[in-house]
Amino acid sequence: MTAGLPVFLLALVSSGCGAPKSQMEPKGPLDMTTLDPAQDHWRIATAYTHEATAMRQKAEELFKRAAHYERLFGADSEWVTGTKLLAQFYEDAARERERLAEVHVGLAGGHGSVPVPRLDSR
Repeated sequence: MTAGLPVFLLALVSSGCGAPKSQMEPKGPLDMTTLDPAQDHWRIATAYTHEATAMRQKAEELFKRAAHYERLFGADSEWVTGTKLLAQFYEDAARERERLAEVHVGLAGGHGSVPVPRLDSR
């Protein structure tokens, strides 16, 4: 009677392995550069929007850091200049990601924008 227990447990565990994926799980890697209309452009646009939001947050942190460096080292410091340049780079990259998101929204047949994700404040 106990010999059937391991077989039953094995069958129970293996039946869960073939369960369909939930809608929240990633569907695989995205080809972010594709313009193929068969692709999930809403998903691509959402990914670009997430990237843009993260880059804007990084730029904001860097601008604050540059202000702090300015108080410590003076406005002409290389620390200030370098940090501001890096912050501007992130701002420009965020704008580009937003532009790409809008392109993919258009390819998806939408006219609106992708919701902006909220990132936790640190």
